[in-house]
Amino acid sequence: MAAVLAGCTGPGQRMDVVAARAPGTGAADIRERADVYSINARTLTQLQENEQSAASVRATRPAEFKPYDAPYTYVVGPGDELRVTVFEHPELTNPTGTANELSGRVVNSDGKIFFPYVGAVQAAGRTVQEIQQTITQGLRSVIKNPQVDVSVFRYRSQRVVVSGEVRNPGAVPITDVAPTLGEVISAAGGLTTDADLSNVTVTRGPQTVTADLYGYFYNGEQAQNLRLQSGDVINVPDRRYNKVFVLGEVGRPNTVVAANTVVTGGAGSLVMPRGRYSLAEALGDVGGINPLTANAGQIYVIRGNTGAKPQIFHLNASTPDAMVMADQFNLRRRDVVFVDSVPVVRWSRIVSNILPTADFLRQTLNDTTPGLPR
Repeated sequence: MAAVLAGCTGPGQRMDVVAARAPGTGAADIRERADVYSINARTLTQLQENEQSAASVRATRPAEFKPYDAPYTYVVGPGDELRVTVFEHPELTNPTGTANELSGRVVNSDGKIFFPYVGAVQAAGRTVQEIQQTITQGLRSVIKNPQVDVSVFRYRSQRVVVSGEVRNPGAVPITDVAPTLGEVISAAGGLTTDADLSNVTVTRGPQTVTADLYGYFYNGEQAQNLRLQSGDVINVPDRRYNKVFVLGEVGRPNTVVAANTVVTGGAGSLVMPRGRYSLAEALGDVGGINPLTANAGQIYVIRGNTGAKPQIFHLNASTPDAMVMADQFNLRRRDVVFVDSVPVVRWSRIVSNILPTADFLRQTLNDTTPGLPR
């Protein structure tokens, strides 16, 4: 039995590495593949600074994407319907003569409309004020001091497309209200409960940028409220891909709280809620660390890092006050939380795996070797 156990390793996963451990003490192979940090005040401060720097980078976008407060004036396009009112001249305002019937003049594909006594008027590419001035000037030859008003009756020439987790996906027309990301999503019925606010994309031609609407709605980051233009495609992704994975010695034994009702905790994947999600919350959502099998001094967060080494953050939670640090450590999507087991649990699992084989061998020897005690 001793010979067999000497060549065995404990079943399951284990890590047993801390940031303060020097190379050459059993953790060198991990350090070659990942960067290891302790979850302490210094690390938390550095992570917060990194998050602020990343937010500044996200706010820097190509020049084609204007800020939300840039000056805006609606420009008429082909397909729009214009309402032209000439005061005290209803025959010009409503040529059909039908009372209380509102109608507009459609801007043709060549960008022009026809108006009596003025002729063809260029409308596309101009503001309603510019069109008003042209019609007023043209009517001066037949009307003394004409009073003209021009407005857009129906907006049909320009639109953006909204897809994903909004209540009414589809095309949203651009109007005389500045088309910002927040305005357009509101016009599409607002966000669903499954929307991932932090990864909204805006595609304009070959360029795609990401906007953090959580930062806009909840933290007042106005730079995330992008100014849109006709032809933009907005996608609000599903947050079910924003998961963290909790593995190892977590969860509590099944607890019967009512008849036929069992509350269970355990390892698994968790969909992150909107906003901040801490290590303490993730551990709490799976029932906490197992008080019988977990090594509270060996809690890890494993974070993939594209183009560089993965990062491993180690938390020594052998004292309850360490959970304050855990509550300040923000998890990111696709993080892996791992809680190691105590050595006695590994030994117990080894024995539980070996004993059936040992019993089988003993029974076989007893059956085949005369004189051995049964």
